[in-house]
Amino acid sequence: MPRVKKTTVAIAVTLTACAGALGAFVVPALADLGGASGPGVRAAAIVNADGSVVRSKGVTAVRKIAIGQYCIRLDSDINAANTVPVATSQWTSAPWDSSIFVRYDGNPCGDSRDVFVGTGTASGARDTGFHVIVP
Repeated sequence: MPRVKKTTVAIAVTLTACAGALGAFVVPALADLGGASGPGVRAAAIVNADGSVVRSKGVTAVRKIAIGQYCIRLDSDINAANTVPVATSQWTSAPWDSSIFVRYDGNPCGDSRDVFVGTGTASGARDTGFHVIVP
């Protein structure tokens, strides 16, 4: 078994202790669900038809409130009323005649921090997976 010098171990322990005490090396993270990277995008999410999130950035929660109706909760530092959200249907779960609608005011969701996404077809609301971004 290789020997580790006591000096090396002491330095590593000291650096770790300082980093923890001072908060160094810790990148402030938004309270998002995670897994997505999008430089220049404040929020983004891939959402399945059942409302589960594949990955996201700047999104703290997704609620499915009814058939084809979803509420996307943005990080607290993003004012949904000042955004221009964009959504598109997922290739794997949307029929060719599907439609998707977005409301930035979150009105059906009951909270101004939410973006509302509605999905469906010409025959009515339908659960469909989608991607949403807030540039």
